[in-house]
Amino acid sequence: MLGIHLLWMLVRYFLAFPVWGDEAFVINNFPDAGYGDLIAPLPNGQVGPLLWWWLEKACYDLGQGSIVVLRLPALVAGILSTWLMLRFCLKSLPQPSALFAFAIFCASYYPLRHAVEVKPYAIDLLWALIQLNLALDLIRKDGPSKRGKAMALVVFSLIGVWLSYPSLFTSAGLALYFFCTRQTRRPAFGASLLLGGVAAWMVFSYALPHARAASWLMEMDMWKPAFPPFAQWWALPYWFLERHCGYMAAYPTGGRDFGSSVSFLLMFVGAVGMVRAHQGRFLLLLMSPLLFNFLAASLQQYPYGGSIRVSIFLAPASCLLMGHGLACAIGKFQQQTAARVGWVAVLLLFGFAVSGLVRDVQKPYKTEGDVAAADFAAWFSGMVQPGEAVAGFCNQADGAPDFHGLGGSMARLRVQLRQHGIEPDWTALNLDQAPEARWWLVYTDDNDRTMKSVMPLVRSVHYGNAIWQGASIEHFEFVFDKAERVDVFRLSGE
Repeated sequence: MLGIHLLWMLVRYFLAFPVWGDEAFVINNFPDAGYGDLIAPLPNGQVGPLLWWWLEKACYDLGQGSIVVLRLPALVAGILSTWLMLRFCLKSLPQPSALFAFAIFCASYYPLRHAVEVKPYAIDLLWALIQLNLALDLIRKDGPSKRGKAMALVVFSLIGVWLSYPSLFTSAGLALYFFCTRQTRRPAFGASLLLGGVAAWMVFSYALPHARAASWLMEMDMWKPAFPPFAQWWALPYWFLERHCGYMAAYPTGGRDFGSSVSFLLMFVGAVGMVRAHQGRFLLLLMSPLLFNFLAASLQQYPYGGSIRVSIFLAPASCLLMGHGLACAIGKFQQQTAARVGWVAVLLLFGFAVSGLVRDVQKPYKTEGDVAAADFAAWFSGMVQPGEAVAGFCNQADGAPDFHGLGGSMARLRVQLRQHGIEPDWTALNLDQAPEARWWLVYTDDNDRTMKSVMPLVRSVHYGNAIWQGASIEHFEFVFDKAERVDVFRLSGE
């Protein structure tokens, strides 16, 4: 399971999937922004921890914009997370529960997918595993190393404040766990004061201004269900169940609308098994971050589920509970039958991982539109000759290009053109001089509107000018994915 998981991850990384919209929104911040600029709220609702932004900015500068280099931090986090997950399973659970838990993790699509993306979610998972492993060492060990482990846990928790937003939930959960133990109550209280002070500084000086600038995100249909419906308190039990049977429990796979019900059922069986085995305190260690996630969601500051990426820090707890639940269920059979069923379960999970690897080799992209956009950028870079100007037009807002109005498609197009050294001038609508050949890039997401509104615009702004009286216009059009469309006009003057 370890081998197939790492092989799947590395193959997906070196397949170099084309950039997709969410990654592009991140990458477009780096060409023109310095490290200091990344402290201020960013356009297009981009919210992330400051140290992660700086890490990706450094990769952008060192790799000269290479997407492979930008994805390297996530890959390293994914590899380290795999080793730490194996360690956590073996130290916290007996066989075969540890095997099942690790097999479920290795067969899971979402942790692996986020390990090869320019997004912070792989680091969220890594930091949760670092903190949980250190906490488990503190619980299970005594002696000289205990002080060092405690200091390491505090240091990593403090770094996590600026590197991983969900690490705050893990830190708060661990503080609650150690505060409930008489021997560790005093140091836990002191560490909590230090951590709370740094967290408050980060939240009020950095996170809240970014959240306010992107407050419109909370109104999206994707995020509205991720906050408790207190106004309809009678719907809370159903909401709570639906959340936990959705993306929050999507291991090895699953989805919204109770698409992860089987996974949640295994987690429930595993939790009951831990209580019966007098492992209630360990269950508290696993589940305490959920309490603080729920508190943040109640204040509408962080979603409770909604997508697996925002709750990926719960992957270790989810997989451990599922693995233990599977072991408890299989343990009801006779010993010989249980062994066979157990091997079948692991082989099925192994097969699931293999199928994921094969699927990625056959389809090395997220959407066909990503591939079409990449092909267009390569074609366009070969057509533009040295010295020819490239201008662009997209939706206008307050006299400026409205890049976000066309969503991830526009962001993706800008990244892919920049990879070929093309940066259109999106504001050049009234040029005084016309070279012998000029390229106009026009982008819209409405096929019906393109020729009705864009062509008259090109003619009125440029062809209608005296300098363009004898010009010819050559039109190329590209449809990427349903409504995604790019129109290119080559204006040649005589």
